[in-house]
Amino acid sequence: MRKTLVIFAVLITLLSCGQKVKVWENPVIGVTRYNQYTIKKVVFAEDSTVLYFHVEYPSMGGFTFGKETYIEADGKHYLITGSDAFELGQYITTDPKTWEKDFKLYFEPMPRNTKMFDIIEGHFEGAYTFFNIRPEGVKLPVGKVPAEYLADYPEEDEWPAMKYSEDPVTIHFKSLNYKPGMKAQIDMWHFDITDPSSFHQDRIYLNDDGEYEYTCKTYYPQYIQITMDPSGPGWGSAVQAMMAPGEELTVLVDMNVVADSVQDAFVGFKGYLAKYTRRNQEGDRWRMADKSNITLAEWTIDHATTVAELIAGYDSVVTSFEIFNKANGFSELESKQFFDYELRYIELVARSQDSLFRSKEFLDFILQKRPACFFGDNIVPTPDYERVSCLFAGTDIKGIGPDFCRYLDGVKQVQGGKKIKKPFIEDPYLSNLYDKVTGAVDEQMAKNKNTNFAPNVHYLDLADVAPENILSTILDRYKGKTVLLDMWETWCGYCIQGHQDMAPYKEELKDKDIVFLYFASPSSPFDQWMHYTATVPGEHYYLTEEQNSYLSDKIWGTGGVPKYAIYAPNGTELYKQVGWGGLDRIKPEIEKALK
Repeated sequence: MRKTLVIFAVLITLLSCGQKVKVWENPVIGVTRYNQYTIKKVVFAEDSTVLYFHVEYPSMGGFTFGKETYIEADGKHYLITGSDAFELGQYITTDPKTWEKDFKLYFEPMPRNTKMFDIIEGHFEGAYTFFNIRPEGVKLPVGKVPAEYLADYPEEDEWPAMKYSEDPVTIHFKSLNYKPGMKAQIDMWHFDITDPSSFHQDRIYLNDDGEYEYTCKTYYPQYIQITMDPSGPGWGSAVQAMMAPGEELTVLVDMNVVADSVQDAFVGFKGYLAKYTRRNQEGDRWRMADKSNITLAEWTIDHATTVAELIAGYDSVVTSFEIFNKANGFSELESKQFFDYELRYIELVARSQDSLFRSKEFLDFILQKRPACFFGDNIVPTPDYERVSCLFAGTDIKGIGPDFCRYLDGVKQVQGGKKIKKPFIEDPYLSNLYDKVTGAVDEQMAKNKNTNFAPNVHYLDLADVAPENILSTILDRYKGKTVLLDMWETWCGYCIQGHQDMAPYKEELKDKDIVFLYFASPSSPFDQWMHYTATVPGEHYYLTEEQNSYLSDKIWGTGGVPKYAIYAPNGTELYKQVGWGGLDRIKPEIEKALK
């Protein structure tokens, strides 16, 4: 009996010891604004809870966690007690070579049967928050979507009429499974015709009630793309909502879907074209159409050597969409969006077959064929117009589409630093908007040109030089010297990193016969550009958008930045690269050129 009691006591001791530590390996972080952080392990010990963190910054960055940071689990708070890598409240940087850092955070002990918890540094702006941390494989319950967000709303038979208006679009956001402090990030994208060189992006954050009211001017009916990225490995969520000036839509977000990334986080819609928006979001049939026909278009364009082949490709793509629409039983409303592909085919030609695209034969085909998306009374222009708008520059063909194209082409050229005659724009609203937008640009550029520029700073003083001649014109100024050309923009982090990394090496080369040329474009705000010209030694040129695009396409084949090229004293190209990649990548090429 005594022996049995001893064995029982030993077993109890072993079992109790085995329960002292519990470990979650690679737990999931549900929702956070700080995707650079991952948790490698959570250890539930008797005297503390330990979180093993890993952080990766795109550059050597500083970070810390405040002394008030806490874990919230099952309605209870567990305070932070320390870290193995830094003092709480004090900043520490990532490794200067790897830009990474591993560290541990210690908290008051939590129950070992904890199922899920949140980390909250505080409720101030920029505070670290990590929600729904749980073991890998544990799914969250999806919220029940109220019937009002799923109702089969009666749909207008007609596509939104194409009309211009400054009445704002309003999108209301509401959410399920929201926790205060999440500040969920949602990006809103639409085409701003007052700045047609790029999409307009607004970044919003849901408030502590999980709501937000977003308003913007679209000027005409168009898609607003709504995107929401999760933390961790998920693909995120996106929906294209067709909106028109003066209309309202309510979008319902489920934060547990965001956390699990199993489907679109946007789970319900009500209001303007709610049914269409939901159907546009659902299913693979849209993606299948996109994939199959864009692939067909790209293959046709890549293999075309004549305009006749491009025309045959165009007819094939349009026919395939008509068959696809009929086979899937799409309504007229659903089929409308596929007219975009007529234009998209032309846009792809403009991108990949520049000489054929600009030929009179192809221009005559487009003007005679007149894709429905160019000329219908109910067209909804897409940003693809921006690339093909030059087709109608200088023409007086009437219609909504040609008007819109001439407006875009004119505004784009003026904003890109070029002086042009006002194009023919029949629509009075669009004509007045053109005057307003270009007048403001002219006024600002005239003000900029009155700046007292340093001798090494050249602001649009070569704007009249043809794009194909701009590089040779500038290189001729530095004949007899080796030239390093750096094409960059003020908004490009890797461009700035390159400037910083090059600074000490440039100092070593100050007695060498080398010139550093820096080309930027109107996508870089003037004031920011001027700041960098004062801090980065070299010859700085602010090119027109047309000149910049020509050089990007013809030399590197990409509009991305940074881009570099090295030229011999006689102007011969010796080397070129896209992307920074560190000093070790380009330094040997500079040394070779200087020899």
